[in-house]
Amino acid sequence: MKKILLILFLLSLTSIFAQTEIKISKERFNFLIDSLTTRKTNLLAKKLILKAQIDSLEKVITGLDSKVKSAHIKKLYRKYGRKIGGRLAAGKIWKGMTEQMLKDSWGQPDRKTRNKKKWGLFTQWYYGTITYYFKNGKLTDWKEK
Repeated sequence: MKKILLILFLLSLTSIFAQTEIKISKERFNFLIDSLTTRKTNLLAKKLILKAQIDSLEKVITGLDSKVKSAHIKKLYRKYGRKIGGRLAAGKIWKGMTEQMLKDSWGQPDRKTRNKKKWGLFTQWYYGTITYYFKNGKLTDWKEK
């Protein structure tokens, strides 16, 4: 019974305090509005600075991407010659290309499976929805789901 009375007493106190209004003076209100306005202005200025920095970094990234792509193409030309290196740089696929050529062109696959049989090594490489089929390291076919 004492617990119930205590709970009722506490509930009545919280409802009384919840209904009381906190009053502030007009000067204090104006001060708070001015400080919030100043803070908003400062944050907007910081936002502009950060946006300019982001734009600048995006230009740097674009330049770096271009340099990386150019270096990758040069590497493919040195490794495979101009004709095959150009095809690999363009992301082209053909029957008879090697696993290494596909890796050099498309990067590491999402996953691989290998099946070794007495008539050869069969490998499947998965890039998203495309599966590439290799026999003894040479591309024989591919299928898109």
